[in-house]
Amino acid sequence: MKRTRTVITTAIITLLTFGAIVYSSCTKDRCSNVTCQNGGSCVNGYCSCPSGWEGDHCELGVKTTIVYWNHSFTDITLTLNNQQYTVPSGHSKGFQGAYGDTLQGVATTSGMYGKLVIWDSLLTLFPQQGIDTVNLNVPNTYFYLVVDNDSSSSTLKEFQVNWHLTSEVDFILIPPLPYLTTSGMGYFPASTSSNIHMVSTALHEWYYNLNLPMVQNQYYQAIAN
Repeated sequence: MKRTRTVITTAIITLLTFGAIVYSSCTKDRCSNVTCQNGGSCVNGYCSCPSGWEGDHCELGVKTTIVYWNHSFTDITLTLNNQQYTVPSGHSKGFQGAYGDTLQGVATTSGMYGKLVIWDSLLTLFPQQGIDTVNLNVPNTYFYLVVDNDSSSSTLKEFQVNWHLTSEVDFILIPPLPYLTTSGMGYFPASTSSNIHMVSTALHEWYYNLNLPMVQNQYYQAIAN
């Protein structure tokens, strides 16, 4: 009886050892002809891909999103990878792409009479997962001018921004700005000495020293009354 038990035990050990060898051999054979890219590793004949990659061989970047937010007071023109897009004020524009791809280009905005504000050398890499947000804020070297004509006896005809400063910008409204009209003028150089000078058809004049706070996306509302 003891001999029989010994024989059975030996047979079981032999079978288990043989099974382990066969399993190991099969597993190895399954991965022998599998090539995993971008840092992937083969498990039981299939590629296990790292974050940001998918596909049979981890050859495809995961589709993710880049969103550009317009925080200015005017429309922004985006030129990315030689394609042009318009992003209205306070809105966003999203793009989908594979992880590892990039969006490259510039963004600009101005206004009716203002200076051109440029965000150059935009280069954004699609993230490994989720959404990457790019906030387009106008720097504190500019301010946005809004003009209200509350003067019932005058039509505004001329504006001088930063009058008598080295960054002076002169322009004449065409058409003039009549009574009870509000108009966004655009972006102009901002400094602690910034000012606005306005002249009406009745030769009334208004002069403002702005004393601007140097913050992003600032605006000033000039009122003629």
